[in-house]
Amino acid sequence: MSREVFSHATLSALLLYWQEKRGARRMPARHDIDPIEMDKRLLPHLMLCELAEHGNIVRFRLVGTSLAKRLGFDPTGQRLADLPKGDYFDFLGKVLRRTYSEAAPLYGESSFSWSAKGRLDARHLLLPLSAGGAEPAIVLMGATFSSDEVFPPQIRTLNTTAQHHPGKCEVVVLSPAEVLPSRKSHIA
Repeated sequence: MSREVFSHATLSALLLYWQEKRGARRMPARHDIDPIEMDKRLLPHLMLCELAEHGNIVRFRLVGTSLAKRLGFDPTGQRLADLPKGDYFDFLGKVLRRTYSEAAPLYGESSFSWSAKGRLDARHLLLPLSAGGAEPAIVLMGATFSSDEVFPPQIRTLNTTAQHHPGKCEVVVLSPAEVLPSRKSHIA
């Protein structure tokens, strides 16, 4: 399992919630996910991405408020292909397609750099959801961003003015015997 997932309170809590809903199945169904029972602090950091054509068409069904602010716009209802062109959105497309093909949780990192010291780090946890079948139909994504700058530029601006650096992208392997800590212990 990726240590980065459990070292981050938001992503850890999201993974634990997904694990509870999954049970013994490969992935939970979309109807198993209920935002009302989630910790409210998770919601601003979540996206629901509908997948079609084997993950090649992505539509943003829901985008949390923190993510919309960080992006610089709210892509809810839009297709990924219709968003402004840029390396970050290309990266999102790749990790979403990989989540579809792996049908397993995926952890991905990337960063932006600008000027001498400007840096924005992004961490993504992508969790597949079925529509009742064996293939992912939706991805529940948690994303968090950090920077030493108090007010780093929005991704809409960074996509055209900064360098985007894809980082690690790995399947989060969860063994059936793995004992996961309670959700409450990870969100303070």
